[in-house]
Amino acid sequence: MIKVLKANFQTLMLGLIILSGCKEIPPFIDFTEKVDGLTDTTYVGAAPAAVLTAIYIEDLTGVRCNNCPKAADKIKEIHTANPGVPFVAMGIYPYALTNLTAPYPGGDTLNTGVADDIFNNVYNSPSAIPTGGVNRKMFAGETSLNISYNKWSGNADVVKVEESPIVLTGQLVSYDDVTRKARIKAKIAFAKKLDPSVNLSIYLTESKIISKQTMPNGSLNDTYEHNHALRKAITPYNGTPLKINSSTAGMYEAGRVFEKEFEVSIGSKWVKDNCAIVILVNRFDASSKEVLQATEVELK
Repeated sequence: MIKVLKANFQTLMLGLIILSGCKEIPPFIDFTEKVDGLTDTTYVGAAPAAVLTAIYIEDLTGVRCNNCPKAADKIKEIHTANPGVPFVAMGIYPYALTNLTAPYPGGDTLNTGVADDIFNNVYNSPSAIPTGGVNRKMFAGETSLNISYNKWSGNADVVKVEESPIVLTGQLVSYDDVTRKARIKAKIAFAKKLDPSVNLSIYLTESKIISKQTMPNGSLNDTYEHNHALRKAITPYNGTPLKINSSTAGMYEAGRVFEKEFEVSIGSKWVKDNCAIVILVNRFDASSKEVLQATEVELK
């Protein structure tokens, strides 16, 4: 009797081993801040047609900087000169360089810790503002990512005719007026093979903020309009790695797609209709911080 039971047990275990050996193991998806019910997946489909790279300008700025309004005007000028070209801008108000960036009493505090992260770790702590970058790209003849706003226009002309390996789309899925939470979906599709690892970076900006600003003539404007000001990061400031599985960073084949939904809480003092979600696909390694594609989703 014992031998029969032993034989049956061995047969059962063999069957379980065979079944487990046939089970498909799904890919590991590495995203931070997982929330139940939000899409979080990767798969391979037909490769989309390649598209041109969006112009993305980061403006390192401050409310006590008299030349900073000139940089803001340059962004408007570039945007106006490129109708129909995908265009995203973000105002970075760090705490660094306090003589140029400290908020005025009674003014809106636009400074954020994530702005300091970008100021220090992307742009290597510039000694003066206004400055910034176009697509965090190192352009020919430059030795630094942060460049004078007077050069942004020429650099934007270079970027806008470059083909991107990535097709990036963003969508406002829903917004709850009670909780002030927006659900956003990002879709990243690779039009061509790309070996270096890239990150998904998500930020919240607000525009039409009326607050104090030192002007080029040295006067204080109490009703200056600040636009595309960085309010907070949804991912880490440098982004969340897009991984095919737990052991593979980069090595994206043409047709690889990542889809990610996330929730964003809108601060009670921020005007929802003036807010937008900036979505970047960027490198962040020793050799490059380049933004390969950018898009923006308005919340109004």
